[in-house]
Amino acid sequence: MNLDTAESSDEIINNGLIMYIQSGVNPDMLKKLVDDVMFLQSASLVPISPDSEELPLPMRAKHVEEEKSAPGSDKPQVEVAAKQNFISVNVNKLDKLMNLMGEIVTTESMVTKNPEVANLHIDSFERSSQELRKLINELQDIVMSIRMLPVSNSFQKMHRIVRDVSRKVGKEVELVLIGEETEVDKNIIDTLADPLMHLVRNAVDHGIEKPDERLRNGKSAAGRLTLEARNAGGDVVIIISDDGQGLDRNTLIRKAMDKGLVNKPEHEITDREAYNLIFAPGFSTNTEVTEFSGRGVGMDVVKRNIDKVGGSISLESTPGQGMTVQIRIPLTLAIIDGMKLRVGKLVFIVPMLSIRESFKPNDGDVFLDPDGSEMIMIRGECYPVMRLYRIFDIEPDFESLDDGILIMITTDTNTFCLFVDELIGEQQAVIKPLPEYIQKHNIGMHGIGGCAVLGDGSISLIIDINSLVEE
Repeated sequence: MNLDTAESSDEIINNGLIMYIQSGVNPDMLKKLVDDVMFLQSASLVPISPDSEELPLPMRAKHVEEEKSAPGSDKPQVEVAAKQNFISVNVNKLDKLMNLMGEIVTTESMVTKNPEVANLHIDSFERSSQELRKLINELQDIVMSIRMLPVSNSFQKMHRIVRDVSRKVGKEVELVLIGEETEVDKNIIDTLADPLMHLVRNAVDHGIEKPDERLRNGKSAAGRLTLEARNAGGDVVIIISDDGQGLDRNTLIRKAMDKGLVNKPEHEITDREAYNLIFAPGFSTNTEVTEFSGRGVGMDVVKRNIDKVGGSISLESTPGQGMTVQIRIPLTLAIIDGMKLRVGKLVFIVPMLSIRESFKPNDGDVFLDPDGSEMIMIRGECYPVMRLYRIFDIEPDFESLDDGILIMITTDTNTFCLFVDELIGEQQAVIKPLPEYIQKHNIGMHGIGGCAVLGDGSISLIIDINSLVEE
């Protein structure tokens, strides 16, 4: 292709381009160089074996010639230099390293926050503990970064799925990938593979219409499916959107009523509640069973897998225009910065990224809405008030708002105020899963994302904000 022509520029703008680079430079430096290029929407750097079929034939032949001509060496010096920047590490060793890092964080907290030492107020000890905390933070960042992988591999696999499914159902679908370089913990990528595949198949199979129907509705013959990944605070947001027919809330509600999943009048069901019905077990909008959907399983499994890694999934749809599924998952599963708070005799931890502010309210600031729910007006905005002791059926120290404290919490979809007895302070928490017997029976554990060992050896429950709102 001649890059000086206008046609080649249009081709690159619409479809991008692939550059093959043979270099001994560290790939991280190459990626930084590419990211600094102006007018570049997205780019990914993927290592390719010299004998890979993805490599153009002339470059493969050139590599063979170099290999033969390299004096005193079996391989070209360039390839040897490039391979020295990478080593293969067993994932089990990384898991052990991450667990060990968590134990170091917990032990450091137990030492520096020991009441016997804290009451002595020794300056030299405090300086040393601050330096230790700084080094542990740096080590923690490095250990976590080792486990981080770009989502590009998972995204690239979707090309084949879209191609195969669209051919079998007689549709034309264009797949657009955005933010492939976004990095996520390896365990999360593994868990994300199946939900992502199901959502993509779902969109192609009965989200996007067939070409003749799209043309009748004034759309292009080819549907558009977009996969996007981006960082948002301490989370990664993955968005799957299509320009298909969307969901019909009335159809969803009728099917839910037939299955006994809804117990209130249709006019009282919000759009969000209606769309979330598709996550109910056994719920399906398909009238016929196909190779890819209509069996009444899938979306509930998708939600269960996302919940398993502490994530959340939400759905928006406009009939006739398309549907968007948003998945929000934590960057890593291991360690979070949290705020300790107390209700009665129990201590909880809320992720710091979810907290907007905390303040002392007055009873007079709170009023009841028509449904009898407590609301509070702050700077001209109304927010619901949730009392943590009522959610978990705990005996609190204070029931009057004057005596406790409110924490303003921001979630994926809304903002609310959480009423607790006391704020204790910040705490870096190593997330531990709940015991299996508790998870199995799920006894009063809705809204709890895990637990953590505190500096004094006691156990604190970590609040899962998104599932708390659903409760």
